[in-house]
Amino acid sequence: MDGQFSLNLEAVFRHIDKAETFSLALPTIKRALVIDMRTDGDDGPFIRVMPMARSAADRLRTLRRLRPSLPRAAEILVVPWPSFVDGLVRAGVWERLEKRVSLSGSDAATDALEKAFDELRATEARELGALLRGEQYEVVWSRSS
Repeated sequence: MDGQFSLNLEAVFRHIDKAETFSLALPTIKRALVIDMRTDGDDGPFIRVMPMARSAADRLRTLRRLRPSLPRAAEILVVPWPSFVDGLVRAGVWERLEKRVSLSGSDAATDALEKAFDELRATEARELGALLRGEQYEVVWSRSS
């Protein structure tokens, strides 16, 4: 994983395969990929890039507001991903997400996942560009002359 942290990928894969509602939190870009695989007659899986929530309870309340036709979700699994977006691909996490979403049979969900990946990459590129240009960041200490 970009050599910066260790993560139990087998546990991540198990959660992706089984959890009804889950989120990949990307604190480096202040975004989360939120996936709710629950469906009913009208609503298919929900996949969206959102600002990071303050807590899992806040995210569950957001899902309740966005998906009022579904029962209240009992829990949401949050997986922190403190690395680059492309690290999701290198680690096999994105492929596992694609597999899970494709098993839903929803073309709209598959398209939403693809759009989410593009949005995450674009957001990361903007954040890295801002970092390099010194925008939105302050020097905490500087070298004395």
